[in-house]
Amino acid sequence: MARFSCRSPTAVWCAWGRGEAVNWDMLIIAAIAGLAFQTVAPLDFEVALVDSHVVHGATFQSNNQKVVRNARGIFMTHLRTRNEKYTAQQWRLSWSKDGGKTFTTLYEATDATNPPVLETDSAGNLYVGRPDFVTLEVLLYRFLAAEDYRTPHITRVPKAAAGKYAMCLDEKRGQVCYLSHSGKFIRFGLDGSVRSDTLLLKRAGDVVQEYPLLNLAADGTLHAAWTSLFVPKRLYWAIHHLQSPDGGVTWQNFAGKPAKAPVAASEAGPADRITLDDEFEVSTWLSNFLVKDGKAHFLYMARTEPMREHHVRYDVATGKREVDHQPQLRGEKLAIRGLDGFFATRSDTPGSPLFCIAGDERGTRIVCLRSDDNGATWHDHAVSMPFRQTYAIGGCREVTPDGWIIGSFTDVGTTKKEGPFDSRVYFFRIPTRRTP
Repeated sequence: MARFSCRSPTAVWCAWGRGEAVNWDMLIIAAIAGLAFQTVAPLDFEVALVDSHVVHGATFQSNNQKVVRNARGIFMTHLRTRNEKYTAQQWRLSWSKDGGKTFTTLYEATDATNPPVLETDSAGNLYVGRPDFVTLEVLLYRFLAAEDYRTPHITRVPKAAAGKYAMCLDEKRGQVCYLSHSGKFIRFGLDGSVRSDTLLLKRAGDVVQEYPLLNLAADGTLHAAWTSLFVPKRLYWAIHHLQSPDGGVTWQNFAGKPAKAPVAASEAGPADRITLDDEFEVSTWLSNFLVKDGKAHFLYMARTEPMREHHVRYDVATGKREVDHQPQLRGEKLAIRGLDGFFATRSDTPGSPLFCIAGDERGTRIVCLRSDDNGATWHDHAVSMPFRQTYAIGGCREVTPDGWIIGSFTDVGTTKKEGPFDSRVYFFRIPTRRTP
């Protein structure tokens, strides 16, 4: 396990000089990079190597949450290996008890799945959700803190699986919500019971729902968003949004117009469209979204010429599009541009900073921007050292109580389907507070 403090490349050399475990690739990168990042990286960007031999899609993708923190530690999921037919993927649930410096394997299995999604409640219980591509089930694993996470309690929902999915904890209502690109929306009780299993989204002509996202606002409103796909061209078509004031029982758009399930996944339905009129034919993809202090934030890329990286802010009460930072989302010297990334904040603290974490234009560094005015303006916060190629940069939507942004990503090696599996999975954390 290697751990790097990426305030500057010299920090890597200093760690090596102290005899600490430092990856040799980092030493080479530090030698090349020199001191270039000192002027734009005022904070430590700490990285820990979790797995050194994994598949390209180990942390697939930023639309869902695979890193969480509770009083017992930090937990994350990733894929290790897979077969050609995607019917035997080895996946791990890992646990860190030292703030992300080291991780041990809490649970490991081989299933027909993508990396499971994660939630945790105030009691420290873990909720792990995944599909099965063979049985077509959706499975919810409950790892209980009172049992020291020894054996999972598993609930299975038939005929609900699909390869893209998201999950969200609604602790006040005692439920976990799961949305799959099959269109299925499932509400699990915290005891593992299935409260409802409904079809929320449906195909509309040649347009189908793809990558789903879920977010629970501080006022208890559940928000759902998704990227749609134009089937004949295999083209990501548009981005849409719905909200539910009652935790997924009924749905409506920003204006309050009811949306009766199943809802058309395209612009033909009642859902709000986030993408612009000239972005249908260029491929658009929603990296992440988050609702904070009455504002809904969307991060997406449109492959126009030149490409546009959007941060869009909507007022939830009026549905008004208030802010659109594009064709780049940038601070003073740092800019975000890539398909993957996520927002993080303290949702229980009104007026707290909002952070956006994603790749840079070259796809080799991870950039963190900070907004102190709920997305109206953005400023440089931190930047990582370069990697070979960052992929599926995702993280926890909640800043930890002790002030850290936490996430994971894959540093891509070979992309050949037959292997070898030489990509790497990293955990990272970024402090939110500046110190003298």
